[in-house]
Amino acid sequence: MRIEKQCAMFMSISLLFLLFPFLPSASGEIYQWTDKNGNVVFSDTPPSGKEAKIKQLKEDGVYLAPPREERAEPAIRNETANTAPSQDREREAKRKKSIRDVNVVMYSTNWCGYCKKAREYITSLGANLTEYNIEEDKSRGDEMLKKSGSRSIPVIDVEGIIIRGYSPGMIKQAVEQKANL
Repeated sequence: MRIEKQCAMFMSISLLFLLFPFLPSASGEIYQWTDKNGNVVFSDTPPSGKEAKIKQLKEDGVYLAPPREERAEPAIRNETANTAPSQDREREAKRKKSIRDVNVVMYSTNWCGYCKKAREYITSLGANLTEYNIEEDKSRGDEMLKKSGSRSIPVIDVEGIIIRGYSPGMIKQAVEQKANL
């Protein structure tokens, strides 16, 4: 009897490994649109009655290709790759300074775990974070609802780019966009 159980278990595990490559991969969609106030909004649900761009997700964020006119030519990329270490440090210092100038507003609560993660991530990027607790200041909750159209938290406003929920890739992309990187 014991050998039969072991054999059945082995067959089940083997079958699982054989079928695993054929299982569909999980994927999600992020929608981007501009609301009536001119804010760019990212959400996992499409807006009602509006046209939205669909962003393809990757594990840690959003795949975003820059517009064709902003793409660097290969010769420029090679020159950048061959810069001296001191030039790299200067470029990194300028980059951090420009990110420091980006203003990020986050609407959150004390008990929200994703709010805590978002706070830590935005701080690690070096952006200028202002955080409003919507439970302590009800007017900020109304302000958040007006900006995002949602009561779910966190809501992150990166100088007009509205991100609902915690998504490190979208936060980084928005901060870098506003820092002109």
